[in-house]
Amino acid sequence: MQLWPEPVTTGSGHSPFPGFLRTFRRYTMPAPLRVGVIGLGWAGTVHARTVREMEGLALIGVADPSPQRRASAPGVPALATVEELMELGPDYCVVAAPTRHHEEVGLQLAQAHVPALIEKPLAHDLPAAMRLVEAFEEAGVISAVGHTERHNPAVRELRRLLREEDFGPIYQIATRRQGPFPARIQDVGVVRDLAIHDTDLITWLTGDTIAQVSANVSAVSGRGTEDLATALCALARGTLATLDVNWVSPRKERQITVHTERGCLVADALTGTVTHYLNGAQSDTSVTTGSFPGSSPSLVITYPAQGELPFTAEHCAMRNTMLGRVGGLVTLREGAAAVAATEAILASARTGAPITISTP
Repeated sequence: MQLWPEPVTTGSGHSPFPGFLRTFRRYTMPAPLRVGVIGLGWAGTVHARTVREMEGLALIGVADPSPQRRASAPGVPALATVEELMELGPDYCVVAAPTRHHEEVGLQLAQAHVPALIEKPLAHDLPAAMRLVEAFEEAGVISAVGHTERHNPAVRELRRLLREEDFGPIYQIATRRQGPFPARIQDVGVVRDLAIHDTDLITWLTGDTIAQVSANVSAVSGRGTEDLATALCALARGTLATLDVNWVSPRKERQITVHTERGCLVADALTGTVTHYLNGAQSDTSVTTGSFPGSSPSLVITYPAQGELPFTAEHCAMRNTMLGRVGGLVTLREGAAAVAATEAILASARTGAPITISTP
């Protein structure tokens, strides 16, 4: 017996009331959200596994043009095209295809009114990123960028401390992201692969925008893309930030250091801790110089960070947003801003001059 009539469709095959129907489903059907994954490289495989293991989500299919990769996803329909996956009726899709395909796939989803979680970088260049922003905004469809580092427990704890405790003004941020060469990365250099995380985190932690960038890069692997990069960023309200990234080091490092009036905070994403080196000068007037309170060593406090794994937290945010709750997604405009910052880093390295960034 059919309890509900089939939805009315237009000549294009789409419902004329997609927003209403999706809202209706969310509030009347207890079934898990149906998720499709597009692209079965490293990231797509992790997304597929995460969705399988999560409550409230169901992996209904995957899509990849490679027969070998499709064979690595048993137990669900493994399809060759996005169109075939769309026929399964996903509630949202993960776009984990190579970066050069993000725009094409994302525009397909926006046109079909299918919400999307698009892996970082949002697109291969800023114009393509902005076309995605405009397409999803005009369609009124939920969308997000997969900047998983925002969901690292140590980084989230760092942001909580900066937001909820009184550390005074932020003077400077320094990020270090280095490790062994990743053979899985084929289509971008270290700036678009790693530095993009830190440009996003700098703006997220400070609530400010990157206004200007000066940078240098170096290539040592012979692949034709940069393997090392150092950048100095000036934020709109005067804070300075430095980024050091490479993928030629045998030592893996993921640290963010925030210098504030009341001490130094160091978030270590690998150990899952945030350490606060207190500024003893806050209670010692002898080191005060004019209006500047000075700086001297004092106590050291380490906060353990707890929370879900980043990919799990990311899908929780997507699920909650789809259900009308507070989500915490990275917006496409934020993703486009990160793309703009990485393009500025590469442009500065190429020209040898500082690059001013216009916020997307």
